[in-house]
Amino acid sequence: MRPLPGRSIVAEFGTRFDADLAKARLGEAGLESAVLGDPAHSIAPHLVTERVFQLVVRDEIADHARSVLTDDLPPDTEGDALDAAFHQRRFADRPPWIRWMTWAVMIAFVGPVSIAALMQLSWLARNLFP
Repeated sequence: MRPLPGRSIVAEFGTRFDADLAKARLGEAGLESAVLGDPAHSIAPHLVTERVFQLVVRDEIADHARSVLTDDLPPDTEGDALDAAFHQRRFADRPPWIRWMTWAVMIAFVGPVSIAALMQLSWLARNLFP
């Protein structure tokens, strides 16, 4: 998609959500913007040919909009610490009920397949070597 004359693309995003977040950020700065993307994306994403969402503003405010979008935000140290604490836990450090349920799910998936494979193997052995 191409924007209308007098409009400039200030950013491109892979998801509609990211484009809407950037549009909201420009809205907070008092800048009008629009998101261009294939309207079929929300209904049938497998049929979409262009998977890019473009953030479009007027030509006069394009430079200001780019500067608003590229302003350095303070680092989110609390969020990074929470992510590190959640994703870096060893399995042995998790609560006992999580460990027991993990083993139960693994046995529920692997157990029947293993039993069926052993039954097939024994049937094959009996029929090949009578």
